[in-house]
Amino acid sequence: MENREGLYRYEDILRVIGRYIDMNNIQDVILLQSEDGILLRGYRPAAAGRHGPALIQYLFTPADLQAIDEEARQRRGTGSPLLG
Repeated sequence: MENREGLYRYEDILRVIGRYIDMNNIQDVILLQSEDGILLRGYRPAAAGRHGPALIQYLFTPADLQAIDEEARQRRGTGSPLLG
C-alpha cells in the first residue's frame, strides 16, 4: 500500500475504507488522518427497537490497511496484464 517514498496511495486507502463503510452500513462519514492511521467516524442507522443512529469510530492503523488491501487483492485475482 506504500509507494517507494513510504507514502500512502490514497486510491488504495479509500478503496479499503469504502468497502468497510459499505459492509457496515455507515453514513455521514468523516475521515481524519494522523500519525497513528486514519480515523473513521460516522453513524449507523438505528436498528429495530433502538433510538437514533449509533456513532461508529474506527482507527485504521497502517497494518490494518495493509492487511485489508492484501485480502482485497487476493479476492480480485491478478488483475489485467495491461495495468501491471
